[in-house]
Amino acid sequence: MIPSAKTDVLSVDREYLTPRVFDVQVAGGRSVRAYEVGPPNVPVVVRLHGTPGSGLDGVVNYVATGPIFCRLIAVDRQGYGGSTPAPGRKVRDIADIVEAVLDHRSVDVAAVYGASGGGPHSLATAALLPDRISRAASLAGIGPSFGPGFDYGHGQVPLMREEIVMARASLDASRDFYRRVLANEEEPDIEAGIYSDNDRRIKRFVNEILAPVRNKIERQLGLPEHRFSVEDAYVDDFHSFASPWGFELGSIAVPVRIFHGLSDIMVPPCHSQWLQTQIPNASLELFPNVGHNFEQLMPHIFAWLAQSDTNPGNSPALDAQR
Repeated sequence: MIPSAKTDVLSVDREYLTPRVFDVQVAGGRSVRAYEVGPPNVPVVVRLHGTPGSGLDGVVNYVATGPIFCRLIAVDRQGYGGSTPAPGRKVRDIADIVEAVLDHRSVDVAAVYGASGGGPHSLATAALLPDRISRAASLAGIGPSFGPGFDYGHGQVPLMREEIVMARASLDASRDFYRRVLANEEEPDIEAGIYSDNDRRIKRFVNEILAPVRNKIERQLGLPEHRFSVEDAYVDDFHSFASPWGFELGSIAVPVRIFHGLSDIMVPPCHSQWLQTQIPNASLELFPNVGHNFEQLMPHIFAWLAQSDTNPGNSPALDAQR
């Protein structure tokens, strides 16, 4: 029987929405795990997850929303997911990793975005890879916690203010915060002290509605989500946030768009408002009633990122899993 046009389209869509996973060797004998999902011959967008997190989170959201006008490459940052830890790392070190991943996939130019703790990493990539990054987005990204001109703790809820104070104090203090707070964030009092009402609703949606999507992807990939200690990766992250990032915001030459929810209580909007004043080509979008979680807005954000000057035909998107 000859398949109908509708059947053909559905078959192709399913192929595009089946993720691939690959490991990339980087300096120092380490490796980085990344995931790819989406059709060929469309702009490539690189995702840098927040703190804590993994690349798999972004893949699940991509498959659920199906924004197949771009191809997503989601990276497990150092120490998360399947990527080798790099104790003592700086925010700037992500640029070498993104470059290695793009080289591995034969992608010349891509857009990049990061959410929350991934925001500074996306900006570092834009600053340090001007020939490889066409545009960058920061979603509810944090500002610096060092130097003059910006007060990281301004407007912070008590638990989030304590988080950066602990990171500035010592690695052990940051580890203690993780164990007391983030490892127990499902407890009602802690959850209410970190997430807005809308964020909590989205968490319930993700946990209940998207669970089958996540389970299916995990089975397809056949990989454990985390090979290493999430706690250690978190401590490394906040040590890097409490130190100079290793690049100048004013050096970013590519277009940057900064997105922030006005109901965000984890990272207050003043972080993004200050970042916008420091980056020459940055614009700012503020969203009423949106908290720290941007999952419901990702198609809008992908649409802006997909306007990048990528060369979509130079990457074998549908390679066999490596």
